[in-house]
Amino acid sequence: MSGAADKPEEPEAADGPEEPAVDPAVEPAQAARGAAIVVPLTVAVVAILVYVRTLMPGIAFGDWGEMATVPHVLGVAHPTGYPTYIVMAWLAELLPIGSVAFRANLLSAVYVTITLATISLISLRVGVRPVLAVAGALATGAVGTVWAAATVSEVNPLHLMFVALIVHRALVWADRRRRSDLAIGGLLIGLALGNHLLMLFVAPFVVLFVLWAGRRELLVRPWLLLVAGAMILLGLSVYVYIPLAALGNPPLPYNHPTTLDGVIWLVTGTQFRGQFDFLAPEGPGDFLAALPSLWSLLLERATIVLPVLAAAGLVRLTWRRPAFGLMCIAIMVMSMYIWANYLELEHYLLVPWLIMGIGASVGAEGAARLIEGAFRRTIEALPARDAARLSGALVGTAGLAFVLALGGLNWSTADLSADLTGPTYVNAVFNNLPENAAILSYWDASTPLWYGQHVEGRRPDVLIVDDTNIVYENWGTREARIASLICSRPVFIERLDPAELDPTRAAYQLRPFLSVFVAAGGPSAAANVEIYQVLPLASNPCP
Repeated sequence: MSGAADKPEEPEAADGPEEPAVDPAVEPAQAARGAAIVVPLTVAVVAILVYVRTLMPGIAFGDWGEMATVPHVLGVAHPTGYPTYIVMAWLAELLPIGSVAFRANLLSAVYVTITLATISLISLRVGVRPVLAVAGALATGAVGTVWAAATVSEVNPLHLMFVALIVHRALVWADRRRRSDLAIGGLLIGLALGNHLLMLFVAPFVVLFVLWAGRRELLVRPWLLLVAGAMILLGLSVYVYIPLAALGNPPLPYNHPTTLDGVIWLVTGTQFRGQFDFLAPEGPGDFLAALPSLWSLLLERATIVLPVLAAAGLVRLTWRRPAFGLMCIAIMVMSMYIWANYLELEHYLLVPWLIMGIGASVGAEGAARLIEGAFRRTIEALPARDAARLSGALVGTAGLAFVLALGGLNWSTADLSADLTGPTYVNAVFNNLPENAAILSYWDASTPLWYGQHVEGRRPDVLIVDDTNIVYENWGTREARIASLICSRPVFIERLDPAELDPTRAAYQLRPFLSVFVAAGGPSAAANVEIYQVLPLASNPCP
């Protein structure tokens, strides 16, 4: 917001091949190097302590439960496979710290912590003073959406970390243009694509920025592009894991992708294409229609302070470093567009929060500069360095106070340390099912049962039949699968929507068996569901 007023005293930093401009207000080189260590370390220590304190201690439901279970058995996850996450989580789950589920949840906390530390490094590099870089990063970590991602196992925290590291590496390349930066950036992009295809909507903007920032260097040494491309391919090679894992016949091989067609079907997310509109003509209209709900969500998760400060900061950043600022805004807007056109899944807003965190830090720096200028105009005897320190202390104190306030507002919702709904559900089901039972379940309720069976080794006699098994094993309907089991096993069924039981009720007797508390689209239980025993009709008994 203060772009033109700041320009004379803080020259514009370079987005292109020219040497970066030197700001007279920046700390000496030695102090700057110290800040580059102390600031991210401070952010990381605070963040990891808070996240571990609020971490979910056991297994979750739905995708969150799957992402704790599949890596442990080296299986294949639901589309798009997420091989980078699976391999990294498998390695992390080898650590002898608590349960396997706890290790998977802890990994998310580590990913988000690294993200916040990287935000602080980006802020320092664009001229934000250390205390404001700390405040901006921690404020981002206190946002409800970000905090929720840090307390339970999932692929999106890893995606967030990759985006942060890639944006930081692109900025480093713009400032020093070394071959190693292109190589590291390329590898990160490849691995990020191996984790989540959302990277397809981030990478093009980063690549354009990298090409623009190093245009003269790349004209002289075009072979550097080959280095970056080779490293991207190296990262993408992680997808080889999917057919290799499927060929090993693991306990959880989603759709058994052992053929090229099967791998392509899984990796491209064909199953879910009917659920998003961002490639359809109505996509822009859906985005505009979703803006009011987006704004309400931003206010609910972060109050009005962070979005407004972030908007001002992104304007200031674009004024001072046009190419980098435009890249950040493009990534943020595109990510919001994807969110609006794909079921408005809140974790798809993690990357916009990352960009807003950078913007908030820059906005706070702009506010400090304005206050510093006011001090120097009103107190003529005040030295420039003292005015800078005083303004930084004032804005920094306000920023850290906001972090505490936001953390306090979101704590009760984010704190999952007492959430044992997943283990409680698994115990209830496995402790009550009779020997050799089969239970027809739905995705959210199936994944913790898989964890109990394949990770904890419980109830190997129980057959867990998820809706995905009905489809990929070509049963056609749940009733057809029940028919194959009803005379050889005790059969049970649970559905979140009672109306889905109507076809089963028409073909079989349903006897109430057990009431359980299960999830409804989230990692924690949120609804009471009745598990029914399925029995043959009197008119059609088993022989």
